[in-house]
Amino acid sequence: MRTALLSSVWTLLADPRLDGASDPVRLTSVLMLAKAPAASAHVITMSRDLAGWLGYGVSHVLHTVVPGVRASGIATCVPARDAAGWTHALDFELLPLKEARGQQGLNPLSMLNRRDLATFLRFCEAVLCPGWAPQDRPETPAGFLAKRRGRGSATDRLAMLLLALSARSDGRVPMAPGRLPKGYNRSEATVAKLLGCSVEDARPVLKRLLELEGVAWDRPERYGKDRLLVPAIRDAYERARAASKAAPEPPVEDAPAPAAPKEPDAGAGCARCGEEGDCEGLVLAGEGWAQLSFEDVPVEVPGACGVQEPDVEASSQVEAGFDGGSGEAVGAGPHSAHPPAVTLSASSAGALDCFSGSAVLGEDRLRERAGADEDLPETTGMLQGSAAGADPLRGEQQGASTGSGWGSPVRTDRFVGPVGVPEDLRVALAPVAWLWAGLGRASTGAWLAKTVRRELVRLRSFVGDGEGVAERRLAERLKRRLDRQRAPVQDLAAWLIRRGLPQNNGCWSHLCDDGIRIDSGGTCPSCDCLIGDRRGLRQIVATDVAAQHPHVTPGEWRGAYEQALRAKFDYQSAMDAVRRERSAERQVAFYAAVEEQRAQLAEDKVRRAARPCEDCGRAEAAGLCPVCSLRRSTKALVDQAVDIAVAVRTDVDDPKAVATLTAQVGEDTWAVVRGAMAPDGADDPVCRAFAEKDLAQKVLDQRRQRTLQRLRESEPADMEAAHVRRMTLHGMFPTEKNRERAEKAAAKARERVAQDLLREFLGDLARARAAAMPRERPSAWSERCSDLAARPLDEDTAAVGTGTGSA
Repeated sequence: MRTALLSSVWTLLADPRLDGASDPVRLTSVLMLAKAPAASAHVITMSRDLAGWLGYGVSHVLHTVVPGVRASGIATCVPARDAAGWTHALDFELLPLKEARGQQGLNPLSMLNRRDLATFLRFCEAVLCPGWAPQDRPETPAGFLAKRRGRGSATDRLAMLLLALSARSDGRVPMAPGRLPKGYNRSEATVAKLLGCSVEDARPVLKRLLELEGVAWDRPERYGKDRLLVPAIRDAYERARAASKAAPEPPVEDAPAPAAPKEPDAGAGCARCGEEGDCEGLVLAGEGWAQLSFEDVPVEVPGACGVQEPDVEASSQVEAGFDGGSGEAVGAGPHSAHPPAVTLSASSAGALDCFSGSAVLGEDRLRERAGADEDLPETTGMLQGSAAGADPLRGEQQGASTGSGWGSPVRTDRFVGPVGVPEDLRVALAPVAWLWAGLGRASTGAWLAKTVRRELVRLRSFVGDGEGVAERRLAERLKRRLDRQRAPVQDLAAWLIRRGLPQNNGCWSHLCDDGIRIDSGGTCPSCDCLIGDRRGLRQIVATDVAAQHPHVTPGEWRGAYEQALRAKFDYQSAMDAVRRERSAERQVAFYAAVEEQRAQLAEDKVRRAARPCEDCGRAEAAGLCPVCSLRRSTKALVDQAVDIAVAVRTDVDDPKAVATLTAQVGEDTWAVVRGAMAPDGADDPVCRAFAEKDLAQKVLDQRRQRTLQRLRESEPADMEAAHVRRMTLHGMFPTEKNRERAEKAAAKARERVAQDLLREFLGDLARARAAAMPRERPSAWSERCSDLAARPLDEDTAAVGTGTGSA
């Protein structure tokens, strides 16, 4: 029942109408579910009563909580009036419960009966009830969290209720799996998962619950402050167990005389087990039954189906269990032996002269050959051990058997069964270890183990080679998909290959698996975005349908909503298809343009490579051969070196002096540059041209440095340096550190002035040369007009003139 109630609460809280709702609204919806009758979804309650359950004042409930419930759409709320028209209560109608009961499906809300709702209400009373003491009715004690009132009380109460519902019979709360954020423990992550909030917001909630003693640390000496325990749940179960033990046994009436023995019936069940064929000690037919293979069933042993001799004490067919609450070993009471419903004869699967194989679900249809591997020493040892008195049909162990049921590996000192989980895959296959025994044959298990190892290798490419990380990720995947599977797994091999092992990408990311990141173990943000988009679409469609059909019944509204949602989804699908088609066309056009541009560039490259050299006329030199290219660079460097020497030595206002000095410095510079020799003494033109360029670069750098050094020592540079030094030391103590700072600033000022002066000199030289260049005098407009008038005006010229004028 606890599982049904918990699933119903989770279904209610997962309703899209509660997305973004406050905790008081969410707790109110849970309380409405607990108070709802079995025949309808209407709950009539007083605002004072609701305020006591939530831990708030009446004014806060009327002005904040009730409007929030109406705004969320989770329930309708109208005033409940008496015969005189006075408002005496509030009438809530829980819409998810109403919709679930009006549909035919597997909604957990629709499966709650009167008994479940009454139990849930009593459970909520034990946790949250404010307590009442009416005069003519029994007193209702307050819940153990009723003292929590005021701001944030609804959050704490909702968290406590969910923790109590999730707790086991020993009070321990199952912890949330996955990677933890840095600085937080697993208890805080569990509370955050239950409330649907961040771990940072869940930390103060857990702290308050610990202070209120609603929860406690579970075995802190072993786990520290990492696991939670609900003491109230543990104490309640302990009281129930103590009461059941202290209850007096009913008087034993005189038993009638034993009847005469009858012939055993093949369909008869156990006399103490109740229903026919319902005894777990001997399952020979029905769902879950499997014919045992030769490796599991020994040869016929006398009394294999039960000890039939009256003088032999019948042993229990149920192994001794362990009561988690009391810690005492318990077992089935003594009862009569089972009749031999099935006789293991020479025609069974365990005989040596018949087919060896297995009818276990998931096994291959084609069996192995008759008598395969039946002459092995391991098989002989197993048969000898079975004949020695071990009876698997009576639940007895064979030697040192560690099996726990049908298909479990049978181990003796000389035989090891072929169906055990491999040692290196125990962590990864832990969720399906109880199903692994049903594989039956070692070949199937070995083949399936190879497939699992390949998946682990692929997962290690995402999460790295950390110890056990890939195994834990695979185990989480298998557990997650087992929990989502409603029907039992009948064929483990097929289930693992088709559903358990393959990665299920919920979005475009290759790290997404069922909406969970493989590398971090957290939720996938891309899937969250897709879910948010779909949820928004459903909300928009629901709002539109509610506006268009305000007075329809819930069934008709549901049909209109489904039709509108389908139409909206089809429209969006069509638009997405058109968008993808256009995107594909644009991509094709883009790639075509790229290929065309590449072809054009290749043609231009070939055409440029075929051009001769512009200076020497060498064929296929791409317009300029290496020697001529180096000579052009050398000429540019020599011209810069000449300009620097001329700019600082001559008066730019005298064009003749500038031209004379330029010619003289140019001849001297070219004489130095052309005297350069190749480094290795080779007479190759390319090496010689490169040596000339290298020497020209050195000459240019040397002249530039010398010119800048002279300009740093000039009068303008000294004045600027003194000014900067004085301004730097202004208002400061003349310490050694301040003097060094001032000298650095003065040096930078000298360098800046030298650069500016050199740039100014070079600019003046360029302007002087431009002014000295002879320019052709443009002809007068009268001469140009007469020339234009003398041209003949033919048809081509007229057409060109007309086109120019129209343009």
